[in-house]
Amino acid sequence: MTAEIPRPSDLLGQETALRVLRASLAADRVAGAYLLHGPAGVGRTLGAEIFAAALLCSAARDGAACRACKSCRALKAGTHPDFLSVSAETGPFFKDDADAERSRLDQFTRAARLAAKRGPRKTIPVRTLRRMLDFVSLSSAFSGRKVALVDSFDEVEEAGTGTLLKSLEEAPRNTTFVVLAGSVESVPDTILSRCQRVRFRPLAPDVVRALLVSEGGAAAAALDDVSRDLLVRLGQGSAGRAIHAAELGVHGGGAGAAGALVDGADPSACDAAAAWLTSGTKELAVARERLRELVALTLLLANDRAAARGSAAVLDAMMPILRQALESVEANVSPDLVLRALWARAARARALSV
Repeated sequence: MTAEIPRPSDLLGQETALRVLRASLAADRVAGAYLLHGPAGVGRTLGAEIFAAALLCSAARDGAACRACKSCRALKAGTHPDFLSVSAETGPFFKDDADAERSRLDQFTRAARLAAKRGPRKTIPVRTLRRMLDFVSLSSAFSGRKVALVDSFDEVEEAGTGTLLKSLEEAPRNTTFVVLAGSVESVPDTILSRCQRVRFRPLAPDVVRALLVSEGGAAAAALDDVSRDLLVRLGQGSAGRAIHAAELGVHGGGAGAAGALVDGADPSACDAAAAWLTSGTKELAVARERLRELVALTLLLANDRAAARGSAAVLDAMMPILRQALESVEANVSPDLVLRALWARAARARALSV
């Protein structure tokens, strides 16, 4: 058995989004497509799964699946043939079109999604979308309704946009597409016009803190209050980001490196920061994630220093070099090289701003 079916009470801080989804169910006016948009880590995926469970349930009430009917039992087991999903983090991924054609329905189920290793976000290949849509076009196995989840549109390959648009235009009867996106600005008007929009807002700090404690696992359980508050601020309304930052150890090695960048420290601090980037991992993607969060934390601390000193000189000097560091990370420059260049530029920026 897989994870229990989520319920509306599990989705914290998104009351407005829940009201919109519940209204669709209560009025029995379910649209052919929904766009759940908002920052990552605020509950979009959880909201999509709550909505999908209620759509498929034969005895849903007040926007919640009953958890007892045949459909709910299949969904809990992760084997529901009428709920299909693709994700930039969990796939499924295929090496070529022939491999996609050989894929089975169970590779697109909830069980496959929950069991897949979550790594740095990749892309959703067009071949994966095409195969999922092939399965969606088949007759429903249970209640007559099918739900297709695309998480998220921001990672869909460019060629996949046309494929998704055609599917929304020619959606099979009683099929609902649930598409996630970071913002409506990233979605073409042709797709927006075919979706009912549901906005997921950044979470309040107390909600992020509560989720960090309850969902953060061992990495968050050992945090002191100072580290927890730092991660909540770094999350900027995203519990998912705060939890992931805790897993990366940003509150430890990252905080020390950010403080050294802003205030200046012995050159050995740069070596310590470089060691932290690759500590406990051989994956280059993890080092890049840590470096991105280090840049964000440096900006946060520089802003704090500016407020405390009543002068934005250091902050103004740091902004362009932090932006350049992020651009280098996105260009796949070695994290170690980016960090050392950032360290040297930060030293010059501090000297010039005195």
